[in-house]
Amino acid sequence: MNRRKRAPAAKGGVLKDYKKVGATFVPPIVHQIGSLDFISWTSQTLPELIWWDVVMDRSSPRFAARIAEEFAKHFKNAQDPERWWVFISDYAHVSQDDIDRLKEQMAGAGMLTLFLESLAEFLNLYPECPMWKFLEHRPMGTVDISYLSHFESRMEELENKRSRNGVLVQAQAVYMGFVLGRLHVKRGLALADFPEVERYPTTDRSKQVGASICATVNMLAGRGLPKYAEDVWVQYFWQRSLELHPLNFGGLVGQ
Repeated sequence: MNRRKRAPAAKGGVLKDYKKVGATFVPPIVHQIGSLDFISWTSQTLPELIWWDVVMDRSSPRFAARIAEEFAKHFKNAQDPERWWVFISDYAHVSQDDIDRLKEQMAGAGMLTLFLESLAEFLNLYPECPMWKFLEHRPMGTVDISYLSHFESRMEELENKRSRNGVLVQAQAVYMGFVLGRLHVKRGLALADFPEVERYPTTDRSKQVGASICATVNMLAGRGLPKYAEDVWVQYFWQRSLELHPLNFGGLVGQ
């Protein structure tokens, strides 16, 4: 009697920790928390996380990680289990007094000045962004054309959430979850080797970690963000982006 040999389980590769269900590979984080409502990375999640890239662009991923750590320490005991304070929309629900206390904490850690400098040009592009609360005064909305062009170039790269910068942006959100004590990972899973993300995508393990980070952020967004039509920040972001770079129909005149 001939028996079909079962293919050996993969010992490496990006999907090493994933479980195959039919033709679909399910990330390990989903095994632990159940089914999710997936949402669009480009349309909704990216605008919510874009501030992390703004900070990294002006400073470094390590400085962004320090920001994540300080923010997590500040909010760790907050009685608001629905928020992780990783998305821009979260800061629409933080009082100015709380923001001021967080600024004092950041100033004591020697981080406030660079943080504010990192956000300044971005907040001039999007003056109604909830993060403006960190400034002394509302931004004027003055547009630096050079910065706008640079920002749009960064956005184009980040549309690929598996790009290096895309993964590093998402990594800050995951790191904040670790510091908050809300994210726990079993030993042996790729996400347990979280520091390997610094080497992404140059090693197989860093690719595995990157894939787990993307799955985790998708989980956070699916559970923590408002529905697209109700998301005030995201709607404003895209409307303002169109105002900053309106479609040019001039070439259609006379055709």
